[in-house]
Amino acid sequence: MRRAGWAAATAVIGWYGFALLILHPLTDAPVVDSWLYGSAVRRFLRTGEMRFAGFTQAMPIAQVFYGVGWAHVFGGNSVSLEMSEVMLAILCGLMFHALAIKCGASRWQALAATGLLICNPCFTFLSFSFMTEIPFLTAMVAAHLCFAKAEGPRELMWLWLAAVLAVIGFLIRPFAAMAIVGCGGAMMLYDTRLRGKNRWDRALWLQMMTPFAAALAVCVALWIWLTVLSPRPWDLQRDENHFHYIFMVPLANYLRAGVLGPLLYLGTVMSPLALLQLTTPRWRRVVMGGAGIFAAALVLMWMDHQLPATPEYSCFGGWHNVLILRGGANRFSWDSDWQYAFLLLASFGAAGLIVAFTEIFRTLGRGTAAILIAAAVYWAATIPLWFYNDRYYLVLVPAAAIVLAIAPLPRRRLVMAAGFALTLAMGLLSLGGTYAYQRGMAVILATRNELEREGVPRSSIAAGYVLNGEDLYRYPKHGIETRELEGGIPMITSPKTGEYTIASEPIAGMEVVRRLKWPGPFGLGHRYFYLVKKQAATDAGNPKNDTPTRH
Repeated sequence: MRRAGWAAATAVIGWYGFALLILHPLTDAPVVDSWLYGSAVRRFLRTGEMRFAGFTQAMPIAQVFYGVGWAHVFGGNSVSLEMSEVMLAILCGLMFHALAIKCGASRWQALAATGLLICNPCFTFLSFSFMTEIPFLTAMVAAHLCFAKAEGPRELMWLWLAAVLAVIGFLIRPFAAMAIVGCGGAMMLYDTRLRGKNRWDRALWLQMMTPFAAALAVCVALWIWLTVLSPRPWDLQRDENHFHYIFMVPLANYLRAGVLGPLLYLGTVMSPLALLQLTTPRWRRVVMGGAGIFAAALVLMWMDHQLPATPEYSCFGGWHNVLILRGGANRFSWDSDWQYAFLLLASFGAAGLIVAFTEIFRTLGRGTAAILIAAAVYWAATIPLWFYNDRYYLVLVPAAAIVLAIAPLPRRRLVMAAGFALTLAMGLLSLGGTYAYQRGMAVILATRNELEREGVPRSSIAAGYVLNGEDLYRYPKHGIETRELEGGIPMITSPKTGEYTIASEPIAGMEVVRRLKWPGPFGLGHRYFYLVKKQAATDAGNPKNDTPTRH
């Protein structure tokens, strides 16, 4: 076991060392929504006040305190906070490997499954951000590891520690309550000691369930405090009627996006190990299941042509719109004939995952069951909330990876080599996407800085969602009456464009000042975005040619 631990530490730390070598230098700019949380850290350092933007519905209090502690030592700029998440990502990978071993995985499958987690496109991409996903997953994996270790004379201590970690996770994202349900449910289903009817058994039941009952009570109290007793963000108040629309959506949309979408996503990112089920006597079930899933996806797509064939891959390979600039498509899915190739891969990967689950179902232990129950609760909750994006599906990845870690596979060198090689290939694609984002943001940051040096006010530059929020968002007093004070920020609280706009494509009626180059998908080749400027009123009737100017 000690050798397995050293191998995992070498692999996980080595992966992130290699990633930092490829990504150096990290761009001193936020990643997607991380400006919200990085700004909260810096504001707390300045004023001692915990504040988030008025439209923020996630309030990761524990993450902000972690960021504040880190910033006191290493500084609170974007690069420093990103490095703080790299440390959490490494810790998450190491704890996941220990969890897989504890759940009964062989050494090589535990290591391969850990690779599936850290080489996941979203996991790699968000490891270099101050987003909530990595801290949340770290807390959840830690809670499940403590629960899996809860046995012997220190059983109660580990149960309490698991419950405390679940509460910490709740203070990052409320979905951490799923871990409480998972652990409690697993004990009820798999711990025979809790099924007795004498008073000693009842006392044991109360003793073992108390940590999770207390954790649930704390989470409920925190939820009431954050959403009822504390002033709520105005956008949260505006969206209170969200659930009124649940029954207005066709069932096919829920099946395609809420049920099949996450399954196909897991099939894609789990395929390096899931497809190895084809090397077992169960290969016919994988083939038949994959064909059935592929056919079902096509039927649902043909029923509604607005539904994409593939799930939304917002982090996969550095998708164009991950920079969130004005203009361009809003979908993160393949819309060419390549979509059918990826749909085929996802279908057979999903079938391999399902077959692996059926193989281990009868032998599940308490620790494994807790992870799977929590994932099932989370999956069910995301469907009515319309959390249909790979960033949200990432929470399901540890459960799927655990299934593949403990499902039996042939102990042949060729099979092992294939699993590691395919995982590495996915990791390189993930790094390519992260590289594309970092270099693209560097170009946007340099363009913004150049305009400011030329005397253009920052308020006149629409530099995309991330920088607009970081630079221009104002924090008025709490209350719905302050909504008008938060308006006017392009891509944050207003649909308007600035005098200068950095856009993913030319905008009608605006002059193209410069064409900017950044790496293409998977970090290969190149793509372009554009610096455009509003035309003077005298030119409105005679627009200039929008042909990009090379600089």
